[in-house]
Amino acid sequence: MAFDSVQVRFKDSEFFSSPLANTRVVPFVNSYFDILKSVVDDIKTEYFWFFSGFINMATMDMDFIPEQHEKNQIHVWYNTHPKGGTNKEGNVMLIPTKKFKEQMNDIRYLRDYKDINYHAHNNLYQSIITKIAFNLSDPITPYKENKKYYTWLFNKALDSKLVPNFFPSFWEDVKLYSWGKTKDIMLVPRQDNVGQLYDIQRSVHYDLEYEVKPMDIVFISYDEPSAEKRYQKLKEKFPRAKWVKGHMTQTLAYVAAAMESSTDYFFAVFPKSELAPEFDFSFQPDRLRNPCHYIFDCYIPVIDLRYGWGGVILYNKKLIFETLKPGLDFTMSQPHHSVPILSAISNCNETPLLAYRSSFREVIKLLQMKQTVESKYRLKKWSTLGKGDNAEWIYQGAVDGKKHYEQYKDDYDKLMYSYDFDWIKDQFKSLYPKKTSD
Repeated sequence: MAFDSVQVRFKDSEFFSSPLANTRVVPFVNSYFDILKSVVDDIKTEYFWFFSGFINMATMDMDFIPEQHEKNQIHVWYNTHPKGGTNKEGNVMLIPTKKFKEQMNDIRYLRDYKDINYHAHNNLYQSIITKIAFNLSDPITPYKENKKYYTWLFNKALDSKLVPNFFPSFWEDVKLYSWGKTKDIMLVPRQDNVGQLYDIQRSVHYDLEYEVKPMDIVFISYDEPSAEKRYQKLKEKFPRAKWVKGHMTQTLAYVAAAMESSTDYFFAVFPKSELAPEFDFSFQPDRLRNPCHYIFDCYIPVIDLRYGWGGVILYNKKLIFETLKPGLDFTMSQPHHSVPILSAISNCNETPLLAYRSSFREVIKLLQMKQTVESKYRLKKWSTLGKGDNAEWIYQGAVDGKKHYEQYKDDYDKLMYSYDFDWIKDQFKSLYPKKTSD
């Protein structure tokens, strides 16, 4: 008498008909172990075959009978074909019905079964998993566009030959597999309602050596008096640094910087801050996070405050080009993530105008955003007379920024004057004619 058999059908996957007449086809749900526990009570034979629908069983010996000393073992066949993707937790099994029922409630995972016999098979054909090269600026889109049950994603900057000869295990809940320090190679399961790859709850990571391309560095300046000196210092330490200057609005400056960069992200460095000695631009964007800008901390000595203002920013070029109508803060007009790494020490009080402009613009931004304990504290620090050169102009800029906001909070176009460096300069000269020196 032939053994009973259970075949698992995977959604959006190639399906091979069973070679056995008495086969029950069930959908894949959660894991092989969960499926086995749900069907075993319906099995009428001493053993039963259990196999995936994406496996071509034509090369399998379906007349296999365990030896006497192997009768209580789960027999597992796994593929060793060079194109098959080796994983010993295979997709074809012959299972002793009684023994499995005795153990199934006392083990957590299928691999915990007391006695498993693994059989290598050199030509057990299974569907090839699609490989997709992703742009670092947006790894999630190709994942969403592919409908297969698993997809290989790898950074377009890498050789596809680095993708391991590996096949996912379905012995437990499906997982995201990743390789290398930066996770530039991923084997990702298809799941509904995935906003970012972090939404896939289970993951496994493996070491793998490969070269990771560093992000470009772009120095962005307008009229800051120490720009030349600070750029040369940056260039000396990091020769790959480039300089974009003279664009009076943030939007133009950031678009110009993005066009100057050849990498999907670039570090933006600003002349009103001194680079922190330990900051080395080695940071890499998180491949599992949706596209965003990364904002690093800056310390502002004149008001004794540390947060993202004035710090280095790792910009996503794709998001920059998509920012057609930014709000009062260009960076925060797109998804962003704060990184608590000190990147710079601010010298925003270097001149009266620079101090005034910095405070004026930041106070307006803080006032227009949703108020939190954190934003209120930052606003208080900018609005309190600090210590150091031109501290009084930091304070005065905050006072005037608050006045401007209160007067024009319902007039967005007027609030956007804070975007225009020349307008702020003219206002400063008009209000304080004795302090026209930059």
